[in-house]
Amino acid sequence: MRSPGKRLCIWLAAVAIPMLGVGAQGEDLRDTPIPALRVALLDFEDEAGFQGDWNLAQDVPELLGRYLAREEALAIISRDSVALAMRQKSVKQRLGLERAIEAGRLLQAEVVITGIVEKFGVRRFSAGDPNLIGYKKYNSSIEIKNVQLIKMSTQKVVETLEVYRDSTESPLGVDLFGRPRKQDREFLALFRVEFGSESFFELPFGKLADLVFKDLSAEIVQILVDRPPIDLSGDQAVVLAVEVEENEVYLGIGHADGLEYGDILPLGKEDERVALVRVHQLIGPHLCKAVILKGGEAVEVGLPIGQRVSRKQLIKEDVVPKKKEQ
Repeated sequence: MRSPGKRLCIWLAAVAIPMLGVGAQGEDLRDTPIPALRVALLDFEDEAGFQGDWNLAQDVPELLGRYLAREEALAIISRDSVALAMRQKSVKQRLGLERAIEAGRLLQAEVVITGIVEKFGVRRFSAGDPNLIGYKKYNSSIEIKNVQLIKMSTQKVVETLEVYRDSTESPLGVDLFGRPRKQDREFLALFRVEFGSESFFELPFGKLADLVFKDLSAEIVQILVDRPPIDLSGDQAVVLAVEVEENEVYLGIGHADGLEYGDILPLGKEDERVALVRVHQLIGPHLCKAVILKGGEAVEVGLPIGQRVSRKQLIKEDVVPKKKEQ
């Protein structure tokens, strides 16, 4: 018994016969920017309880977004847009994963990120009378856990991450008659410095935070951007139909093959790329629709599909321009 997906593939190939043949000329890639993956970082839960002026529930995802924005393939949705979405009734009346998914829907995000700030600050331990002769030790710790990456296409958590780093400073000697040491001044500065500012990163705690956000953002990029290859082993992994007027093609691969919305795919024969298409609709486990970006005149039924092309690769080949600095 044929699966619905296979029946649909065969039906498409049959009804599309009048449309088959030479496609319309695709748009120049320079005039058709490749869409970056839209990522929404929602407010994190703040369990750290920092006593300064920082709002860690908002400041931490905002800073993480700044690190992620360095990746060309990601487009970080603004914090203002996120705040507006979170105030909507349809979001407020939901909890947990359902709330994140509803916010992602309103924001038209492709990926939603949530998390918990478990530890974020510096603890000072003292021994002796600080007004006479005393001793202090400083422990900096950052723990961000349960960082969930939610794919809107499946409405499921695809990965859960956590990161933890700490650092302890034990100055040599003792404090004489309450005289503040350098570490004392740096500790007090945390209560005055702007979160994520240049001055923030000059402090030892800011340098620790830089390592944390570099590690976490690198993991997220690896999961969202550096994905496993698409499965092209199936017999249907070819162009199934061409819609000339719409400048679109139906391809015999889908989400079950590791394909995702926005993927850029080369089409070609004998290892020669003749066209590029961008997936804009996932129809079934082994079926999708894509728009022709370049080389439409060469697209025909039966043309093999190649592995996805990364934005980095297209930039390196000077096919698309670099993302403008914000």
